[in-house]
Amino acid sequence: MFTRVITARRSAVPVLALITSAIVTGCGTPAPATTPSATGFPLTISSCGRDVTFASPPQRVVTVGSIAAPLIAAAGAADRIVTRTFEAAAFPGQYGEALRGIEITAPTAELAREEIIGRSPDLVVSVEGLSVTPDDLAQVNIPLIVTRGYCRDAAGTFEDVFADITLYGKLFGTQAAADAEVTALKQRVQAVTERHSGTATPRPAAALILSRDGAQLKAYGAKSTVHEQMKILGLGNVYSQIDKRNFEANTETLIAADPEVIILLTQGDQTPDSVRTALRQRPELAGLRAIRENRIIVAPFGYTGPGPVAVEGLEVLDRELAQVR
Repeated sequence: MFTRVITARRSAVPVLALITSAIVTGCGTPAPATTPSATGFPLTISSCGRDVTFASPPQRVVTVGSIAAPLIAAAGAADRIVTRTFEAAAFPGQYGEALRGIEITAPTAELAREEIIGRSPDLVVSVEGLSVTPDDLAQVNIPLIVTRGYCRDAAGTFEDVFADITLYGKLFGTQAAADAEVTALKQRVQAVTERHSGTATPRPAAALILSRDGAQLKAYGAKSTVHEQMKILGLGNVYSQIDKRNFEANTETLIAADPEVIILLTQGDQTPDSVRTALRQRPELAGLRAIRENRIIVAPFGYTGPGPVAVEGLEVLDRELAQVR
């Protein structure tokens, strides 16, 4: 019965979208072979070590998470996105205008499999480890790929971001726009890098995020994009030995490291004033050098995600850092 419901819903999809089928290697029933409809297709890509083959460029995309939509917009294919979902930390930055008007649903929760199917996508771009898996969608011939920065073993580097934009340019047939954007983004990163190239000894720093009630404190380790941003800015992450993206911070370890600079990331309705106040209200942290000497940089969490907005974030952190030297 479930299959019949899917068929009925997908029958309204334009012919071009129906032709755009995908074969997911090693799982599900392969879609029938089709005649390539664009140069470079069929195209097989690796997504977190899993091969996915496309017969032609996707036309209807559902994005899951805050990074996927800006990445696709950076590749010049924002017009292919039909729904943005699970953007708990939505922050499209400079790509906001390109993404304006696209449906945003379930911003703080995953969209159910049936709801995804009901939007008739021919591609889902998601985050690894969510409840709707590639295997789930392969059963109805909808491919799912994961943004490189959110694979479990991702390093969170700018190179991964640039590689994803280039990949999406090939996938959507917008390679010229994607290549131009990658070139521009690399130049901006290089400009900040050169401003800090004379840094002899990195200044110890920590990137932290507080829960809204101020009770939980998390820190960012070596697999986070903010770790790479700190390196470029001449800062040494005091948690560089932690091979994770983020984790619950041990306050004793933070006190022992005594960072000279703290990058404090906001989420939701937090404001710079509210998170600074919440951090200062933790009495055990009052002796930290960064707090005593008021070297606390505050920036939206979205500026440090593994997507193209992180380049804009790097520039923002650079300006903020100049104010607290």
